[in-house]
Amino acid sequence: MLRAMWTRPTRWWSQLTDAGRRSVLLAVLLLFVYGFFQQRPAWNEYSRYDLVRAIVEQGTTRIDSFHENTGDKAFYQGHWYSDKAPGTAILGVPVYALLSLTSQLTGADTPTQVEAVQALAFVESGVPTVVLVLLLVAFLRPFVGERWAVAVGLAYGLGSMAFPFATMFFGHAASTAALFGAFFLLHRHKARPGRWPPIAAGFLAGWAALIEIPVVLGVALLFVYALFLGRGVAARFVTGGLPLAAVLMAYNWLTFGSPFSIGYQYTIAFAEQNAQGLVSIVWPSLETAGELLFDPRGLIRLAPWLAVAPIGLLALRRREVRFELLFAAAMCVAFLTYNSGALNPFGGWTPGPRYLLPALPFAAVLVAFVPASLRVLAVPLMIGSAAVFLVATATMPNAPERYVDPLFELWLPRFLAGWLADTAAWIRWGLAGPATLAVLLMGLAFGIGAVALSFGRSAIAGRVPTRGSIALAALVLAFSFPFPPLAPLALGWGSLEGAPAISIIEVGQVPAGGRDPKGLELWARIENAGAAVSNVRLQFSTYRPTGEVVWTAWYGEATIEARSRRTVWMTWLPDDPPSGSYRYGFLVSDGVTGAAYAQRLAAEIVQLGP
Repeated sequence: MLRAMWTRPTRWWSQLTDAGRRSVLLAVLLLFVYGFFQQRPAWNEYSRYDLVRAIVEQGTTRIDSFHENTGDKAFYQGHWYSDKAPGTAILGVPVYALLSLTSQLTGADTPTQVEAVQALAFVESGVPTVVLVLLLVAFLRPFVGERWAVAVGLAYGLGSMAFPFATMFFGHAASTAALFGAFFLLHRHKARPGRWPPIAAGFLAGWAALIEIPVVLGVALLFVYALFLGRGVAARFVTGGLPLAAVLMAYNWLTFGSPFSIGYQYTIAFAEQNAQGLVSIVWPSLETAGELLFDPRGLIRLAPWLAVAPIGLLALRRREVRFELLFAAAMCVAFLTYNSGALNPFGGWTPGPRYLLPALPFAAVLVAFVPASLRVLAVPLMIGSAAVFLVATATMPNAPERYVDPLFELWLPRFLAGWLADTAAWIRWGLAGPATLAVLLMGLAFGIGAVALSFGRSAIAGRVPTRGSIALAALVLAFSFPFPPLAPLALGWGSLEGAPAISIIEVGQVPAGGRDPKGLELWARIENAGAAVSNVRLQFSTYRPTGEVVWTAWYGEATIEARSRRTVWMTWLPDDPPSGSYRYGFLVSDGVTGAAYAQRLAAEIVQLGP
């Protein structure tokens, strides 16, 4: 039996083409990168998670028991509901059930909110983005060649908003992947007609809208593409999407009393905004469109390689791909126009104009068709964009709106200070700061190097995808796979029944307040190698260089789990910030007696004000 388990994958691998093996290598590389981070969940993610949990644990769409973690919620007839479309929750039900099961089998506690959201993000955002990149490469390969197709695929996957959104439990990544998947199937039908591809395309398009309702704009354009391929194709496309439309209308009817009512009509936090226009969508604005592209958090500012997309239209002279290029351009223009009419065009705390994400793979298609002589101009922009989104994703991609220029006010300061998002390298293995970054960069460099070598001489190229995929798969299991939930390895740690053994691994700070800093954001990483302890005070303080205490604040009645690692943060943002030099520190103490479990005073001196 064991021999058969080994023989079948080996036989399957031997039957793959060079392009197929390279695709596997590319997929494992992206899974490693996307699963590496455990982002701090936002309201949007908690709203989706609450609905998943309500369905699994209570068999209802009401989130009354869980709603306090989010402001993205609807209030209807005395009950709280998620204001999001139900697609992510429907897909998330088996994921959450599996996560709970693996937790029980390994003897772990029920997964925390953050752990559950990370697992949902990995499956519903990371995996779909990987699939999208592979489909993008497969679509481009016959037209622009394997090397450039892979380069554009990597640029999309690592050098655009797709990167941070592949690590978060929003609906954009999954809906964008479903939308592009539908386009890919329709295009494949054009080359190799069949009965089922248009139906499958309609099914994927239906999922795209079930996950993110505004993506229906792209579904409408896909219907036009299907009509171009023939009335029968369009009919089968619609047939494939009808079951998902029925699911959406049934959910709305059961939850909000009408098949045409949606959660955004009953939101509390954004009621005034959503009451205007068509649920906060008004007339398009040229000024807003310019901001979406060129603002400090605009699309072109963060991913300048996409600026060459219009040049790709020079390839319209190629008849075999003319309509596809026109379709890609129409998708870009349609979503930019739609987004420019939104009253909240950037969508709050985001790493960019997130409502444009469905158009980005189609913009990447246009970039792929720029003349070969101009590709050399695009490559440095792709590399620079990948660096920007690596820094953003590694720190805090959901930039609060108070940061006018998040790259220089938020992401780079945190990155340079070593304040990275939580990762398995930290939670599972205890690698903090530079060590965490080293694991990520070495894995990323190894993977990209392996992809590059796979285009080399046949003797080398034949071995690289196999060995590279195995090595990267090991990294995925060690640092990126969230099942079971991340937990520290307890080798050499103390007894669960003994005393706590708390240590402060790191402390740090970055300026707080955006463009005009008026305080400090303080953070600390702590580790407990012993037993659990409750009623703990987690206290931050700032001092004058003389030792005089200026400010102290704490989290009281905290619990530190046995054999655990965590990151704690707090913002010091006084109304009247005094200028001068300061030091800061962190204290873990007993909430009753005040006895210290661990204390650390930072060595650096921070200058505030003139």
